[in-house]
Amino acid sequence: MLFKLLFCMAITMAITGTCLGKDKSKSFYPVALIDSAMRKDAWAVCRDFRQEFVLHDNGKAIEHVHLVITVLEKRGDNLAELEIPYDKSSKITSISGRNYDAYGLYDEKLKSGAIQDVNYTSEGAIYDDLRMKSAKIDTNTYPYTVEYEYDIEYNGLLGYPTWRPLNDYHLSVEKSSFVFSYPENMSIRYREKNLPGMCRSEKTEKGKRTLEWKIGALQALREEPFSPQLSQEMPSVITAPVGFDYCGTSGTMNTWNEFGQWINRLLENRDQLPSSRQKEIKDLVKGIKDTAQIVRTLYEYMQKRTHYVGIQLGIGGFQPFPAETVDNLGYGDCKALSNYMKALLKSAGIGSNYTIVGAASSKGITMEDFATANQCNHAILCVPQKKDTIWLECTNQTVPSGYMSKFTAGRKGLLIHSSGSRIVTIPVLNAGQSSQCRKATVSISAEGSLEAKTETDYKGYQYDNISGILTESKKEQEKALYENLSVTGMKVSDFTYQENKLRIPEATESIVFTSQTCAARSGSRIFVPVNIFNQVKFIPTRMDNRKMPVYREFGFLDTDSVTFQLPNGYKPESVPRGKTLKTPFGEYCSTLNVKDDKVLYTRMFKMNPGFWPKEEYAALVDFYTAVVGADKVKLVIRAESQ
Repeated sequence: MLFKLLFCMAITMAITGTCLGKDKSKSFYPVALIDSAMRKDAWAVCRDFRQEFVLHDNGKAIEHVHLVITVLEKRGDNLAELEIPYDKSSKITSISGRNYDAYGLYDEKLKSGAIQDVNYTSEGAIYDDLRMKSAKIDTNTYPYTVEYEYDIEYNGLLGYPTWRPLNDYHLSVEKSSFVFSYPENMSIRYREKNLPGMCRSEKTEKGKRTLEWKIGALQALREEPFSPQLSQEMPSVITAPVGFDYCGTSGTMNTWNEFGQWINRLLENRDQLPSSRQKEIKDLVKGIKDTAQIVRTLYEYMQKRTHYVGIQLGIGGFQPFPAETVDNLGYGDCKALSNYMKALLKSAGIGSNYTIVGAASSKGITMEDFATANQCNHAILCVPQKKDTIWLECTNQTVPSGYMSKFTAGRKGLLIHSSGSRIVTIPVLNAGQSSQCRKATVSISAEGSLEAKTETDYKGYQYDNISGILTESKKEQEKALYENLSVTGMKVSDFTYQENKLRIPEATESIVFTSQTCAARSGSRIFVPVNIFNQVKFIPTRMDNRKMPVYREFGFLDTDSVTFQLPNGYKPESVPRGKTLKTPFGEYCSTLNVKDDKVLYTRMFKMNPGFWPKEEYAALVDFYTAVVGADKVKLVIRAESQ
């Protein structure tokens, strides 16, 4: 993934120049001194969290970290683990640590053998100079306290630290501070978010300017359903350079355009292909008049010839391999494959723009007026058109041309252009474009068994729910059917899949199955659940004093139409009433209609994306509760002679 090595610069664990306590008879950080309010919902308490960053020039800095955490119970062990990423531009010069018992008495020193040095890579990475030193102190006695201290030297800087005093659930913070020192003749930038007033102080002396932020008494938070990322809501200070020196290059990032120009220079002359490949590409698209079809043809060509691997080497964390290298090797990371696709299009006379964006857990550019290198972690390709724009995800060998999944959808990225880079928004599908539409006929026997035929269309993001099995073996597909369609007693006799690789992709799943136990017979009555296929069973936990707003990133639409064929001599004894619900969060509507010997059940369930105040959470729980209740109802049929 792009810019992974910047993790080194975004370490949010703390720093201070304090020496670790060495008097074994003295009490340090006794647990009894922790206020009861700080224990509520806490698995661990950060006793001291201090971060000090000393900037010498555009490329050199020293960082010192001091961290003390008391672990109250076993679930908090991971909160006391130390992880320090580093690469060729950073050097960890010292690490020390020790732990204390509940009374604050010295227990054990961190041994050098307990410090591991491992590759810090994402899945699929084969070349990576980003590493990580990690440490933890093993103990079976709770509570206990750990104290760490370490130093890092930087030789090459593309970003500065981000200070997040509270960056985990179930962690309280007694006190935290961040100190940033730099030469008076230099300029830096910083952005404060969600901070209380009067927590920053400034001073200038002996040619050095120092900024310090202090905060304390941050109580632990529980995970809350439908919440935005914790980092977006908690206090933080983001620092960033004006000018930077990194891996033999220099640049400025006062604006996104300035940062984009640096990226553009890294791309120069890297979209060249061998003349033989260029001729092949021209012959491949010869006679195709429609630009979108040319893009699709070359995109599928790229998918067949390449595969994704992670590559993070020095400036390679930002600079792609040359297109000719990818053409020869047949693999690359997101940067290299996007640049390679750019070169293929160039050979066909089609212009395109390399674009950096947030992917997966990264929300992309969330600060449009504050450029930093670590807001984007991925690269894609933009193909501008007169009437539309085609976006290409170049790391996936199966997705349709022009389809942007939830991996990047809706995020803001930076489109790189020599005449001026600009912020763009990756398209996002609305609820109606991300749909699951099922039609089914279900024949009920007099013994209560069911025979069903279903046809389900998956579209947009719901296509992603089954796209992974479309290329699997028949055996694996059948296994997935049983896992995904949890019909009681289901026995599949036949199934097929059809795929339509449109820009909003679609796939159709057809199934024939029987069930001896889905319906229940009792005497002359048969009880049939009307929503056999798509019951909602999840109800968010009710909670008092919610802290976070309500958030749903993507919407969806489910529709079901099921025709029940009644057995001879049976008629409905009890037909549930339909249900209609309409809320800001979504809508639900179900109906049941009897016609001769058939019962038609229809259902629509739609969820909207959006932000809502935390006070609306109870209404969301009520909505889900009503939907779950409506989905549980049963049709009761009875033999007419009884």
